[in-house]
Amino acid sequence: MVKYIYHRILQSIPLIIIVMIFSFFVIHIMPGDPVRTMLGDRATEEQISVMNERLNLDKPITEQFVIWIKKVVKLDFGESICWSEPVLDIILKRIEPTFLLAVIGTVISVIIGIPLGVVSAKHHGDHIEKIISLLSLISISIPAFWIAIIMIQMFGVKLQLFPVAGYHNISSYGIGTALNDLILPGIILGIMNSGQIGRMTKSSMLDILKQDYLRTARASGMKENKVIYYFGLKNAMASILVVIGFSFAGLLAGAVVIEQIFNIPGIGNLAITSILKRDYPVIQGILLFIAMIFIIVNMVTDILCVAVNPRIRYEDE
Repeated sequence: MVKYIYHRILQSIPLIIIVMIFSFFVIHIMPGDPVRTMLGDRATEEQISVMNERLNLDKPITEQFVIWIKKVVKLDFGESICWSEPVLDIILKRIEPTFLLAVIGTVISVIIGIPLGVVSAKHHGDHIEKIISLLSLISISIPAFWIAIIMIQMFGVKLQLFPVAGYHNISSYGIGTALNDLILPGIILGIMNSGQIGRMTKSSMLDILKQDYLRTARASGMKENKVIYYFGLKNAMASILVVIGFSFAGLLAGAVVIEQIFNIPGIGNLAITSILKRDYPVIQGILLFIAMIFIIVNMVTDILCVAVNPRIRYEDE
């Protein structure tokens, strides 16, 4: 296991380098002059010159890249043009609501998706499976804004169970208030992601339940529920963990639509605001942050798969 973890870390290094290169060149691949785009048409030549010097755009591109890499290694992503704060500080301020929202959404999707997937596999071929498959397809296909409007109207306006906008941070208002602000958007994200987890659970369970050792277990008189829940689900967890991991990474990277609808000051909201304000240093930082999340989650998920299912074998082990 230690050897595999070490190998996966080494495998991630080239991906990190590629991501850093892409994040750096995001300014240079934009059409036109990025500084003029940031400052607007009314900017003077002096303002443009100062901004070019501030962003090191007056230097050769290779020198710019070396300077930027040295800063990134020190976790210095530059300073925001709009907020005049370090980019890392801005991202860290926004990560709290997004992280909590991702956790709530993932937990709810697992609570809904895995049981539905197991029941669907258990009743493979009958009407129950068809109904669950239809519900899964609906949850995957339904637009986020549509279900958000319905949930806000039902639970926020009519029943007044949850707030429908804003977020109160933990340090000022406590964990209870913060979670209460995110329950409704978390439920929406959980419902939307539950279909994908349910379908993967069913698919993995069906593959496992066809194995010869489970036929032998049934023939020996073992109860069907034990076969399904103990052996089937346990051995299917490796595939399910992959979907859960990427689902969590996707939410952590920024549930843009939901954060915009509920006015949650998270990473997705920050990304939209930075794009609209043409704050390229922040955009660079967010791109690098999101990519690193996916790389780390992918690595952790692979390690968990090996830990959960010892039957998995890798060529490098």
